[in-house]
Amino acid sequence: MTSTFRSIALVGILVVVAGAHEASAQIDNALEFTTSFQFTVGNTTLPAGSYTITPVEDDPQLLELRGAHASVLFLTESAQPTTLPAKDEVVFSRLGNRYILRNIWTAGSNVGYVTENALGERRLAKHGGTAGESRVAARKTARRTK
Repeated sequence: MTSTFRSIALVGILVVVAGAHEASAQIDNALEFTTSFQFTVGNTTLPAGSYTITPVEDDPQLLELRGAHASVLFLTESAQPTTLPAKDEVVFSRLGNRYILRNIWTAGSNVGYVTENALGERRLAKHGGTAGESRVAARKTARRTK
């Protein structure tokens, strides 16, 4: 009976450690990037420029995107890349001449973010246009205090 309890406890500890490792693979502090095009996050369109993405402390799936002229909170889900990212990057879906923030990847991590499918994106997809993808390099920075 004691060895069964130890085995169950060991498996439980391994599950907790594996879960903590997966969560820590996401954005720890902040990620900065710059775009030369306006883009949509959720239902908000933001101008071209430099932005910082930081996780909200109470909810790791809620991220804040802050720029010189705009700031927005948006929900994400965990995502697994098809190949391990070699660099930090932000990925945008392109529909015609419009860009939608889609994924956020960090170098060497097997866990990233995918944004929720916005109503605006669904409308754009219905109206057609050339679909594509645009990747923007990002870099990790220290979290800024408010």
